[in-house]
Amino acid sequence: MHGHDLPAAGHVKTGKMEKGAPRTASRITTALLLLLPLLFALPSASASETELWDSGELEQGANWTHAFSMATNDMFYCKPHSPEDGFTDFTGWVNVSDAADASADDVTIYISDFSYEPSTVLIKPGTSVTWVNNDSATHTATKMNMGGHDDEEKESPGFAVGATVGALATALIIARLRRRERRR
Repeated sequence: MHGHDLPAAGHVKTGKMEKGAPRTASRITTALLLLLPLLFALPSASASETELWDSGELEQGANWTHAFSMATNDMFYCKPHSPEDGFTDFTGWVNVSDAADASADDVTIYISDFSYEPSTVLIKPGTSVTWVNNDSATHTATKMNMGGHDDEEKESPGFAVGATVGALATALIIARLRRRERRR
């Protein structure tokens, strides 16, 4: 026998499960299978984390308003004039917080000369921000997806956890079936 084939101290390797021996793998598998549907039912990330807002194209003189209902820290940019296209200063931030210095008044951000003014606002939840395009070019106010995909929402953490647990449960079931097959 090789060192890794030796039975644990006090146990004899018989190939069969002894009566009364704990069935840890079986219990874990059962628990995971019972929990799996609950994990898929987990709520997705909060709206502030997944909502990708976009004004659409704003012609000269046009405006667009968005209400921020939850605490968030959103960076925004102009899609036609993005940082990737060399407009590195054409971005802004909407910080929504219950902080004492956050404004409860609705805010207007003006677009002029390929910039947002003000470029950063601090507001309380429930406050609206209006973007007004005073520039001759068409612009947008588009939330930047910090995950790197501007037009795709992130997957729900509930799905990711459920998929991971599902893979683990599947591996445990396959291992158990293989053990049973070896015993025959």
